[in-house]
Amino acid sequence: MIDLLRCDDRLIHGQCIVRVINDGNIGRIILVDDFTAGTPVMVNIYKMAVPPTVKIDIVSTADGAAVIEQYAEQKESVLVLVKDPCVALKLLKATDKLPRELNIGPMSNRNNTKKATFYSYLLPEEAAACRELTEMGIRVFFRQVPDEKEIEWTEVKM
Repeated sequence: MIDLLRCDDRLIHGQCIVRVINDGNIGRIILVDDFTAGTPVMVNIYKMAVPPTVKIDIVSTADGAAVIEQYAEQKESVLVLVKDPCVALKLLKATDKLPRELNIGPMSNRNNTKKATFYSYLLPEEAAACRELTEMGIRVFFRQVPDEKEIEWTEVKM
């Protein structure tokens, strides 16, 4: 079952492993990112970064919906992980097997970004994707780790 659709521009890192995966009892990660999926060295790095009890599929955006649908009905808890809200928007348009909410975690401060929360900065196109998701009836919220207070998209002034 797909339990969480999460946006985190670092993808898999300590906080993700220790808190998100462990606290959520995640058994599989579907990492959807074109650069990572197309770079064998990165695929190997991310495969080595997850605990041995967690399975991982690293796929392109084009293949993401098919892989999500493949695991949507399984009993194991699945995390779909993307780097930005634009990819989440594409996936939510391509399949109805995802939760109707997007959890945005840490997003780095980059050129042309605006601060959404103290840990998330969004490019104009990422903010536009969040607005479109909200218009589609998707709940968009910010939260770094499971026990942290959620900040709703509607609370963010962007």
